[in-house]
Amino acid sequence: MSARLRRGLVVPVAVLGFAAAGCGSSIEGEAVAQSGPSDVGSVSSPGSGSVSSPGSTVSTDCAALTKALGRLVSDRPHLTEAVLPGSIDPTCSWSKGPTNVMSTITASVKPQVTDPAVLVEMRNGTNVVPDPRSAQFGGVVLDVVAMALLTPEHSIIVNALDPSVSDATKLDVAFAIAEYLEN
Repeated sequence: MSARLRRGLVVPVAVLGFAAAGCGSSIEGEAVAQSGPSDVGSVSSPGSGSVSSPGSTVSTDCAALTKALGRLVSDRPHLTEAVLPGSIDPTCSWSKGPTNVMSTITASVKPQVTDPAVLVEMRNGTNVVPDPRSAQFGGVVLDVVAMALLTPEHSIIVNALDPSVSDATKLDVAFAIAEYLEN
């Protein structure tokens, strides 16, 4: 794969306007998607986002993602949902309060079909985060301004303004979302 094509696949991920994340390294953790109700969140701008996957439609509105993430965002009860210009997919932000912007974790899920051969080639890039969980989803993790989990069907982007949120936690959020999307 040419560097130009690889860059063309990565640049849309970086343009989302997330704050810069730290440099990646090998990170291990466990996805914790949950299907039950959560005590988290008042949705300030509810949406009706959904992502179509072969054979199913899974809601990716922020209330549904909050339930799926459970304990990963339970300490951030203020939930906002926004749709970025040029997109129809919601971006969810969980914070400790409506005026506590620096406590924010943000996630965005977009349906994005990517050829599995392209994902394999992307694993050779310099911004790849070697996380063994990516193989479960046939994807690759990239550290490009935010943590991006690309699978054959989705682009899941997670970032945090809160400097106490580690890259491992961002990846736990991304993998929990990926698990939720598959169930």
